[in-house]
Amino acid sequence: MDIAKWIDENLKPESCTSDKFIYNDLDSQSCYSLPVIYVPFDSSNKSHWADRGCLYDFLYSVNGEGKKILDFGPGDGWPSLIIAPFVEEVIGLDSSPRRVEVCSENAKRLNISNARFLSYVPGTNVPFEDNTFDGIVASSSIEQTPNPREIIKELYRVLKPGGKLRVFYEALNEYKDGEENDIWINPIDDNSCMLIIYFRNIEEEYADQYALTLNISSENLTEILSSNGKPSYRDITIEFLENIKAKITSSRICRTIHPTGKTYSAWMRSAGFKEVHPTHSGRVVAGRLYD
Repeated sequence: MDIAKWIDENLKPESCTSDKFIYNDLDSQSCYSLPVIYVPFDSSNKSHWADRGCLYDFLYSVNGEGKKILDFGPGDGWPSLIIAPFVEEVIGLDSSPRRVEVCSENAKRLNISNARFLSYVPGTNVPFEDNTFDGIVASSSIEQTPNPREIIKELYRVLKPGGKLRVFYEALNEYKDGEENDIWINPIDDNSCMLIIYFRNIEEEYADQYALTLNISSENLTEILSSNGKPSYRDITIEFLENIKAKITSSRICRTIHPTGKTYSAWMRSAGFKEVHPTHSGRVVAGRLYD
């Protein structure tokens, strides 16, 4: 019996969308590491340079200066809050009420008044009139929706004629040579954690994610899984799951669709976008500039 089948048969995981799967449970998606939003910009830190490269990538890709911008899936307020000083208004839209709350708190703390955040029900139309935004940015968020193709149509609908959509996305073809399946341990508090197990189907462009909540600390779970402190998917066995079953308090499953660039291009043209261009990443370019 494989791992996914064991979980399905023994834990009967609840099927849910990504907001209920994990994002409502996170006080910070970035572990409070985002420059400007959580920590001061550090010119000696390469990752901060890369982040600034992303800022200018998003801002200028959508011709955002002085315009009304939609940030679809802002997470902790990124890039909404760092592009806000350069635009007339930015609205962040997220299906997770907790993400909206966090973004709004961060905006208030940073004294940013031209950014606001709204939630919507996943699987429904976005709550804006046609031709509302001059530009739209979306960072690894479209593939977190139940139907990415429909979201692309919605983003096209609310984009003004001549407006631009800048998308960063997570395709699955980067996970190869045994990396299709892996795990992540997310601490909840001192006595509980979440074990997330990823099963990626590269050819069919989807990923099944299982979240197991356990009444055990992340440190203890890490020790149980691996003696060297670096647990991996290879440590997940039926025997391990049987041993921790009594400590599992809840289980969820979420399937996300991860289109390749080719699929994205076809969907965007079908939605009505006149041109679709692959581009260099501002993050990568800034990182190389730093070196």
